[in-house]
Amino acid sequence: MLPIIWWLGIIVCSLLRIQLTDTAKLIPHMGYYIEMKQMDCVGNPNYFADMYCRIIPPKNRTMEASLNVMQPMSAFSGSLRVSIPNAKKVMTQIFDITFDGCKVLRERKRKIIIDLLVNTLAKNGSGKLWRCPISKGKFESRNISVTDLPPMLTESEFLVNLDFFIPKVATVMNVTLHGHLYEVAKERHRRKKYL
Repeated sequence: MLPIIWWLGIIVCSLLRIQLTDTAKLIPHMGYYIEMKQMDCVGNPNYFADMYCRIIPPKNRTMEASLNVMQPMSAFSGSLRVSIPNAKKVMTQIFDITFDGCKVLRERKRKIIIDLLVNTLAKNGSGKLWRCPISKGKFESRNISVTDLPPMLTESEFLVNLDFFIPKVATVMNVTLHGHLYEVAKERHRRKKYL
């Protein structure tokens, strides 16, 4: 049931080309926030140095990341995989998207989840990495929070794996994020019940 709801939300938003923030205004009781539990990032030292990422306590709703690009990259690809638990609490992959990184940045025509990723990082970072070719230098992004989620999601634990690679050459970075998606209306109801 959950994968159908996720896909339905993504397909509806993509087909209608509704701005996610406008959709949230139309349905004010719908809203989500993400609480992150664990985040790991690993970079290939031939391409990245001084790489770190961390979740910012106490609410665990924002994160920050920094890396130093050691050599320019004129082409790279990415793979984004999202998993949620099934009825038996086993993490099950609900989608897997592979994309040409430079084409995504150049054309600005992306799948909705990639658009969310790029916009989230770009609005909180130095912006240096988000043009191809990617040049040498330091990139930092602070107070990264995921907002503007599609309105037809459901509360769930999730696991996100994001890999960047140069096709047939090397994997250059892996980011793994484990967390929980909460619906604001349900969370408010739970608080009222117990407070």
